[in-house]
Amino acid sequence: MRAIVNELLLLLAGIVLVFLFCVFPQNTWAQSGKSVCTPSLDAAYAVQSDATAPEAITQADWQRVSLPDYWTERWPSYNGVVWYRVDWHTQCADENGRPPLALLVSSMNMAGQVWLNDQLLWTDANLSEPLSRSWNSPRFLSLPRQSVYYSAVNQLYFRITGDTLSSPGLGTISVGNTQQVIAQFEEATWNQRTIFYLSLILSLTLGMVCGCFWLFRRQEIAYGWYALATVFWVCFASQLLVTETAPFSNTATFTQFNIAFFAAYIFCFCIFSWRFLYKIFPRAEKYFFAFMLILVASIWLVPGDYLPGTLLGVFMASILLFSLNSLFVSYFCFRTRQFESWLLGVTLIGCLAIGIVSALSLFRVLEKFSNVLPFTSLLFAIFLSIILALRLSKSLRRIERFNEELNQNIQEAERKLELTLNNRHALTIKNHQLKERLNLAHELHDGLGSSLVRAMTQISYAKQTLGNKHTLSVLSLLRNDLRQIIDSFSESHVKLPASPVYWLAPLRNRFVQIFDDMGIDLRWEVDSEWTTLPSAMQCLTLYRVAEESLTNIMKHSQASEVHFRCLVKVSDVELQIIDNGIGFNTVDIGLSGISVGMHSMRTRIERLAGILEIQSKPGETSIIVRAPYELKKVEP
Repeated sequence: MRAIVNELLLLLAGIVLVFLFCVFPQNTWAQSGKSVCTPSLDAAYAVQSDATAPEAITQADWQRVSLPDYWTERWPSYNGVVWYRVDWHTQCADENGRPPLALLVSSMNMAGQVWLNDQLLWTDANLSEPLSRSWNSPRFLSLPRQSVYYSAVNQLYFRITGDTLSSPGLGTISVGNTQQVIAQFEEATWNQRTIFYLSLILSLTLGMVCGCFWLFRRQEIAYGWYALATVFWVCFASQLLVTETAPFSNTATFTQFNIAFFAAYIFCFCIFSWRFLYKIFPRAEKYFFAFMLILVASIWLVPGDYLPGTLLGVFMASILLFSLNSLFVSYFCFRTRQFESWLLGVTLIGCLAIGIVSALSLFRVLEKFSNVLPFTSLLFAIFLSIILALRLSKSLRRIERFNEELNQNIQEAERKLELTLNNRHALTIKNHQLKERLNLAHELHDGLGSSLVRAMTQISYAKQTLGNKHTLSVLSLLRNDLRQIIDSFSESHVKLPASPVYWLAPLRNRFVQIFDDMGIDLRWEVDSEWTTLPSAMQCLTLYRVAEESLTNIMKHSQASEVHFRCLVKVSDVELQIIDNGIGFNTVDIGLSGISVGMHSMRTRIERLAGILEIQSKPGETSIIVRAPYELKKVEP
């Protein structure tokens, strides 16, 4: 137990030592036995004077002031040069104990010079118009040992040139150990410049992102307005960082443009907030635009004596418009249940609060909050980042849902396509079967039908009763025709005839006897050789057409003469069948649909991409058929 208590006491002692080490700096312990020279500021004074060196104003009527000082509170309409004098001392009798000293000047508004006793330490580049701008630039100056009075009062002189438009005067100063002043300078640089650099960079980045977003998606008008507002904001806020008035000719012109940029920024920002909520107020926007034009125009139209008041009025009116718009838009935002609108409302209220604090700091009501303005850019960076992230996630979710729906639709389409292909395959098979049946019907009609008609005609025109032998020959002929029909469905097994004469010989033999019995004179003309060998299908088709034509003449024409020609040409084979019968109306027969033979003839010829011409009148009927050798591709 005693060992545990001892360990706890040792641990407590260690914690106390660490605490003391952190609270009291090391140099406190190191310098506890040494004398420390600490500079002390005694008093500050100011006087109006155009003098160029401190020697000329040593006997001037100095007025005591407190820093920071703005001389418009003392001399409201004074534009020119004011000298400031700061008395300070440091008591260091021991020369070895005199540390290096430095000076920190928070601001000189606008251009200035710094003197230590009678020695010039630093000067701005332009002490006359266009003035340099040192109002927001902290200055770190090392004080040379040979110029510092360690046993007497020292005097720092500041020659400040400014005008009433820019709240001229001298900011706070600090004199002390170099290391301490460096730390103060770094802190001042961060508060007065670095944080504003970061804010401008952030604003430019957001503006570029929104501008690109608007360029690639023009319907997002709100982001275009925000990008334009960012341009004017950067132009306005840059006056916090620039150190020279150029390219403007003087401070007044610089301030005029600066306030105009601020008014334009307020207008664009208000339009952005409306468009973000998809609100359009045509009449109010016209009046608002006209009012802002009047404000901006008044900056250049008023006489010089009224310029300070006009600039202040335009600036305050712009702040008032921004405040009213923030409240108005926030009211609409909080009435909705959309997260994006609520987020915009919260952001606007935050920016409004920061803007009010910055305005109060600008007018020196609040002295410790001069560097809060850059946080508006941070607020909007957070706002836009969340908004863009939300919209990106929504877009990705929509894309994912679309892909899922697309996959489902593709699968459904594949199923429907498979079903359609199966149905089409079944229909194709069925269609093929129907065509085969139709072809078979045509063959039976043109082949076996013709044979039956011939047999019936022979029996009808026979002069005596046919015997068994004759009847058997007729039946044998019918059997041969049926066999030929069956063989015709296998084109590859059909042997081409050696010449047109051999090809049409069976047809002639079949009809000559019948036509003789019927008293019909048949004249037969056939070319003796092929110029080009036709296909088996061409021969069969022409044969069937000729057979059907002769059968129809035998059945219906009542002709006494028939002229049959077969012309073998270079490009095609042509059949001409002409009779002197009673004729028929080709149009009516075609429209009636009762002529199976004519329909069969046309169907056969169309398969060969051939031509069938039928002309008929009383006393003459001609059938002309042409079948080309080179067949075109015909759908089955």
